[in-house]
Amino acid sequence: QGCAMVQAENQHWTALTYSALQGNIAIAKLLLERGAHVEGGARLSEEKATMTPLQVAAATGSLDMVSLLLSHGAHPFLSTVYKDSVSYSGAAQRGCYSAFAVAAAHGQRAVLHKLLSHPLNPNTKEVLSLEEILAEGTGTTERRGAIGARGPSESGNQLLKLSKPQIKCLHEAMYHSTENNHLEITLDLRNLGVSWSLHCWMSTLATAHSTYEPTIDALLQDFLHVWPDDCSAQFVDECLPLLFNIFRYSKNEGTTLLLADIFSTCYGREAIKPIRDPCLNGTVSRIDPKFVNNPELSDVQFRVEGRVFYAHKIVLVTSSPRFRGMLSSKLCEGNPPIVQINDIRYHIFQLVMEFLYKGGCESLDVDQVDVLELMAAANFFQLDGLLHFCEAKCSSAVDLDNIVSMYIHAKVYNATRLMEDCQGFLLQNLVALLTYDDSVRRLLFGKKPTRGGDVLTGLLHALQSRIEARGRGPPSTPI
Repeated sequence: QGCAMVQAENQHWTALTYSALQGNIAIAKLLLERGAHVEGGARLSEEKATMTPLQVAAATGSLDMVSLLLSHGAHPFLSTVYKDSVSYSGAAQRGCYSAFAVAAAHGQRAVLHKLLSHPLNPNTKEVLSLEEILAEGTGTTERRGAIGARGPSESGNQLLKLSKPQIKCLHEAMYHSTENNHLEITLDLRNLGVSWSLHCWMSTLATAHSTYEPTIDALLQDFLHVWPDDCSAQFVDECLPLLFNIFRYSKNEGTTLLLADIFSTCYGREAIKPIRDPCLNGTVSRIDPKFVNNPELSDVQFRVEGRVFYAHKIVLVTSSPRFRGMLSSKLCEGNPPIVQINDIRYHIFQLVMEFLYKGGCESLDVDQVDVLELMAAANFFQLDGLLHFCEAKCSSAVDLDNIVSMYIHAKVYNATRLMEDCQGFLLQNLVALLTYDDSVRRLLFGKKPTRGGDVLTGLLHALQSRIEARGRGPPSTPI
């Protein structure tokens, strides 16, 4: 009654354990004065599936009972967890975590602070498992741990030297407070110096995003200081989508810029691999360039901006599915047939024809101001080689002023490689772009998605691909 941690398996419980469960201070004092063991049925040297009186009191939140047990030498770091190798499942976990973890799991913040402020017994020796001893190459001597915990109240600013099992207990406490959405307790433990695991940091951030947004910036700043280049599947598949979701819906300017900085850090400053134009590999002309817009042997004419352009069907139908469809339809009638071309300037159409007749872009002279329009024509006439040439030209010219225009053109005209370059440029320069002008904000957060999908979703996939390309690391490590 009154304690969610109590299970039917209550072997080795003593009268003191039941007194702690009921919160009966008078009986507990009497039992302790008459020599009752303060740890109930648990012993440091034995593995028993039980709960100590202190663990029970921590779960119920009885601060007076916790104080009484601690004053009689109860061990706050004692854990009765062990693996039951003879169980049906083969290795079922039995027993109970330390009082720190129990208090954290049940949201008993005052109890946790009491446990943290209780002076450590310098004579206590923790017993490490053989596996831990071999892994650490050390015995049971106390050392300054990976964290430095500053206890509240009585301990003041004194730096506590924690052993490995003690640090493990505090990590377990943080894990259980995180799993049960006790945000304040998790942050208390972090403020004491308990290091994050990726899982705990991510879960705490998700809780803060849904319940208490003012803590988000502090959590994000923690990430910026200690990010370990974690390439685990959990980071790529779970953490990054969470960060982008917060980025999408946050109304706080500081949060937005912190996340932008995180994305840039994760993407890295390595140069984006340049687009290589396959048309510049010394291709041989398909036909003598003198036949470009030459009436000699011409069997089709195009009318562009009111001017006639002479061409040859065999060149066009063997190079472009679009031209093949146009010249085999009713649009192509007469002798010679005349095809009307709309929405393309004469100069741009001539560049398209030069590409077709020359069989490449090696000698193609294109001004930078015409590249985007030529890209549109290449997409319309389904000329992949010319499209790649335009992508390469645009990629080398991307900057803060034209990134939005380049991105939109890449989307509209299916320039996938230019799109990848634009996404990389956005991720590497996101903070600068967000503070430069409003055009990038409208692109990222506009309610009307661009053709081909959502911009932020595309950036997420680009960042995931970039990190995965570096190679997946081991599962999440403390950060």
